[in-house]
Amino acid sequence: MSERSPNLLKMLLKEQRQLRTPVAEFADVHERAPEYLKQWQRLIPLSRPAAGEQYAFEVNLEACTGCKACVVACHSLNGLDEAESWRDVGSLGVQTVTTACHHCADPACANGCPTLAYEKDAETGIVRHLDDQCIGCSYCTMKCPYDVPKYNPRLGIVRKCDMCQSRLAEGEAPACVQSCPNGAISIRVVQRAVIPVSGTMLPGAWESGYTRPATRFVSVKPQPDAAPEPLLREDHAHAPLALMLVLTQMSAGAFFFAALGRDSRLGVVAALVLFAGLAASVLHLGQPLKAWKAFLGWRKSWLSREIIAFNALAGTATGVIAAHFVPALDGLAPVMLWLCALAGTLAVFTSIMVYVDTRRPFWAMPLTAVKFGGTALLLGAATAAVVWTWTRHPWAQSAAFVAWGFRLTLSAWELTMLQQSARNTSSSWHRSARIMKQLQPRLLRLRLFLLLLTGAVLPVSALLFRDAAPFLLAIGLFATAWSQFIERSQFFTATDGPGMPGCHKS
Repeated sequence: MSERSPNLLKMLLKEQRQLRTPVAEFADVHERAPEYLKQWQRLIPLSRPAAGEQYAFEVNLEACTGCKACVVACHSLNGLDEAESWRDVGSLGVQTVTTACHHCADPACANGCPTLAYEKDAETGIVRHLDDQCIGCSYCTMKCPYDVPKYNPRLGIVRKCDMCQSRLAEGEAPACVQSCPNGAISIRVVQRAVIPVSGTMLPGAWESGYTRPATRFVSVKPQPDAAPEPLLREDHAHAPLALMLVLTQMSAGAFFFAALGRDSRLGVVAALVLFAGLAASVLHLGQPLKAWKAFLGWRKSWLSREIIAFNALAGTATGVIAAHFVPALDGLAPVMLWLCALAGTLAVFTSIMVYVDTRRPFWAMPLTAVKFGGTALLLGAATAAVVWTWTRHPWAQSAAFVAWGFRLTLSAWELTMLQQSARNTSSSWHRSARIMKQLQPRLLRLRLFLLLLTGAVLPVSALLFRDAAPFLLAIGLFATAWSQFIERSQFFTATDGPGMPGCHKS
């Protein structure tokens, strides 16, 4: 046995020297200069794009093995934080998929950014993120259907792949292209006019007509009809944003009832609620001191329009406060209240469009409009009932009844939609309903408890103990607002945000 061991070892070493692994072939290319140059000429363009052209990633699915060398190289070259990644690797059936920014012909991130922190280079077509311009609102992460922009909590801004444009400008390959041992990733020059306006890049990817992504995935194997269904997961809760939506909608509803009741005292309360909501919105920003830039994208961004609308409402609300406390302006109070009611309605509409514009199924117009409009009317009536009960307004009892009716109607609609969507697998809200029922059962039980409390226990108690009605109505308002805050948080966590097939969404 001992005599045969050296022969066996020599045989294995000889066999090892003859192996032609991708890494060995790549090393050989580097040792021969002419072939080395040809290797990179095959992976990047030899000239810059002409008019009407742009750079684009091309990924050979057969060559990609999922080794994540591209992820590591991108992370290292760009100096990303430990948990930060601009390139993802997932699976599509038996094939692996490496993906980064698609440098779309019509980028949703740039269209939605309120501060113009994105630009699409006119010559190369590369979509760049301008870090200094970013306020960290994360709206681009909601607009992008491919989960490309990534929020960096340390810096308080969003960052993304820029195709290593500084390397391309010098004729060098991007980090991901250079690091792939199989040459699965390359840069091509494509005609912008032929970038697809329909279909999908891969099975399970978002419909291409929304942003027109430039990346091309090539494969000789037939693609499956559908990607494997991803696991259910919760998205970010965005608690400050949820609080802002509840309070601003509550304020808009209260202004409406204040105008109906010609009550400037209720208008003052509505104004204070509005200011609290706007203050909460600043907590959502990673760079709050740059919030003044948020109006810059008003031509394209619904978020900019929402910010402008609520600031206009805040100015009008200040007029309501002045008309209430300055005797000389008392005659202007009714006019200012109706202006606030109209401005509040417009502001709530812009809030609806902020989410409808993302085209996520759970944020579609029918659902979002009923939710946001229902919250405004429900909390507006409940606030009016509390204020008018304390001030002995003649419409106090009517407002309490209206709030009770809105509460039961809105809750019944939500429960019906939840049950129907959970059972109907073809519903566009099916996965969102499953997220709430399977991953958030405690929140649903808490909302049912609050519904029982505000829809039955407190109203009956207020009828039986009339002297305690003001306190009971105040408790009911708090419980209703709490329930709406939970619902608005689920509005974000159960959205089932899109991404590339098989790739984990951050």
